[in-house]
Amino acid sequence: MDPRVRLARLIDFARRRSAYYRDLYAALPADAADLKALPPVTKEGLMANFDSWTTDAVATRESAEAFVADPSSIGRLFLDRYVAFATSGTTGRPAVFLHDKDALRVYIRLALWRRLPSLIRAGSLRTFLVNRARTATIITTGGHFTSSVIEALFRSRFPGLSGRNRVFSLLDPLPELVRELNDFRPAILGSYPTALAILAEEQEAGRLRIRPALALSGAERLSPPVARRIAAAFRCPVRDTYAASEFPGIAFDCRHGRLHVNSDWVMLEPVDAEYRPVPPGVPSSTTLLTNLANRVQPLLRYDLGDSVTELPSPCPCGSRLPSVRPEGRHDEILFLESPEGSLKPVLPLILATVIEETPGVRSYQMMQAGKRLLRLRVDEAPGHDRRPLCEELLRRLRDYLSTQGLSTVTVELSGERPRRNTAGGKLRQFFVEGGNRPSGS
Repeated sequence: MDPRVRLARLIDFARRRSAYYRDLYAALPADAADLKALPPVTKEGLMANFDSWTTDAVATRESAEAFVADPSSIGRLFLDRYVAFATSGTTGRPAVFLHDKDALRVYIRLALWRRLPSLIRAGSLRTFLVNRARTATIITTGGHFTSSVIEALFRSRFPGLSGRNRVFSLLDPLPELVRELNDFRPAILGSYPTALAILAEEQEAGRLRIRPALALSGAERLSPPVARRIAAAFRCPVRDTYAASEFPGIAFDCRHGRLHVNSDWVMLEPVDAEYRPVPPGVPSSTTLLTNLANRVQPLLRYDLGDSVTELPSPCPCGSRLPSVRPEGRHDEILFLESPEGSLKPVLPLILATVIEETPGVRSYQMMQAGKRLLRLRVDEAPGHDRRPLCEELLRRLRDYLSTQGLSTVTVELSGERPRRNTAGGKLRQFFVEGGNRPSGS
């Protein structure tokens, strides 16, 4: 089906079934089907109007938040019919995205038809079989994050494969994670680029001794130098994907390393800060996403918050699907000194999880001021008392660092509030103060 037909049907459905969109589009013609004529929507606006946005009156924000607050519900369907993803966010309340069964079938079909054949061609079949098709997924755990929920749903649907598919937590100490991976011997290794880079260092040092047939990357930008280092360390291909809680499987990469958008089911509009289109080859300020598959929470010109560059030239692979380069996070890996004097890497994504899961955090920045010193800038969300919030936040960070063998690292609260980059208005959340990385890292 032509995606323009899907778009017209989605707009009509949203106007009829969602009070939020009915009010938002009240001044538009009844047959409006031009995407660019629609006003953009934001995460904050949708969450604030959750109950009028959803097209199922039973799926209220209160019931959805109660569901994602229960870790035991990971792998189950909300109201027995919706997949629920939660993003930590920095508003004091989680953002919850629901996907109906029809949308889930679309995501699965895209993965099977466009993703799986490419992965099969890329990996070494012999290595895959020698390692008995075991898959190691290394992610942040404990919440209804997209990767955690999808993995848990897969295990519940295919219990016979559960022994060959294991989830490893990035919150565990690195030596423990390395030991478990050595015992498991995965055929496929999946994680974030920064985590794969650290594991590549462990492989190069001889502490990690695995032979995967394929490494899968997602959630952050995979730069070409990092991809080459991961591929060299594990002696296997590295494949990338672009996904979000709002649409799992936005784009899959091809053998030439380009990410091709599944544009028959998801529409991306790279725009500037005023929501004006940016030309191909220019990084956007943000990106508007339209999900053509999901009906329970229609997403039309949704401000995804990602900077994306549309690639202007045709891809050598011959695909007619447009290709993009998500700019992703540019936060630095922090190297902190242990009591024994060795430098240990700490992933920004993990520290972000610890911070963002502290209720009441609105925005933050963390700076490494020395080998054993971190400074935190924080803004509290409305309705939250700053002093107890900061005390709880510092306690959680110190507890996590202690589990990583970094008990001598000091975390102190800065008197400054988070500051945005004056050039692009972006909030850089993790960086080394002064730009000087500790020696030896």
